[in-house]
Amino acid sequence: MTKFKGVSQIEGKERRFIESCFRVLQREGVQLPMRFETPIEGAKIINQIIASREASSEEKDQMALSLIDEAKQELLPLDEFNWFKDDERACYFVWASIYLCRYLSTPHHPINKSPNHPLIFAVHYNQLGLKNNPSNSQERFDEVVKYFDYIPQHKQWKLDLITYLKDTWSQVFKSRKPFSWLKKDNDEQCLWAWEYMQRVDINRSKPMIYQFSPTNTAERYLAIYAAFDTWKTTVEAKRLFSIDFNKAWQQKKHRDSRQGKKACSLVLHEETKLKLDELAQAKNVTLSQLVEQLINKEHSKQLG
Repeated sequence: MTKFKGVSQIEGKERRFIESCFRVLQREGVQLPMRFETPIEGAKIINQIIASREASSEEKDQMALSLIDEAKQELLPLDEFNWFKDDERACYFVWASIYLCRYLSTPHHPINKSPNHPLIFAVHYNQLGLKNNPSNSQERFDEVVKYFDYIPQHKQWKLDLITYLKDTWSQVFKSRKPFSWLKKDNDEQCLWAWEYMQRVDINRSKPMIYQFSPTNTAERYLAIYAAFDTWKTTVEAKRLFSIDFNKAWQQKKHRDSRQGKKACSLVLHEETKLKLDELAQAKNVTLSQLVEQLINKEHSKQLG
């Protein structure tokens, strides 16, 4: 750390740290610009403010050191976010959790309710000026970090919340993947799944997806899982929904496979049926496919 005229200088190396210094000063009633372009510019503004105070060099130095300490205390190390940084499903889960939920403020743990205190909620995600619809996983990760930076709660509260989210995700991750047939790059599957979850069914409980606005197939895939992963319901309700969801897709596939086809009932001699079975096995096709091939071939010979 450098000093100028005996006063420790704020260094503009990290934007998160400079933004934290700004928030500390703003709470003290200091008038600051709405934004700064670079961390170096932000640090320069802070150092000028401290230098302009009517105080001795020793007092100004103490102001700077106290500011540095308080600003650092409000930031969680980036290592705390590593467990979901490169996992798109986990990242969406964390973002959706803080976006959709309200957490308790101090003196409570953010989750556990204490019977000895009234329920006071912490500032909600929507009140912190964060994006309501991040367009990709990197944006979601950035907004999660900003949430923990911006929310006016003490460091232990933030650590408790990130630990709670990590533990909850570990339970989700340990469960069997519910929609193994759903592929991230399959437009048809993801669109069908999205529309299925959008349908209103008063007789069936299902995840709510109206809070999300995906912009492409991959985002739709992640949003479907986020809605399911953050769904506050019983294990049995999730199991039943997964069964119905997967069954509905299989039924759709079956209907699609029968489009343009018509049932045809034939009565064959047993010996002829055995020959058909042997041919179908030799060609590795179904009986229906074999009959179609034979008819098409003969039709081509006679009328082609």
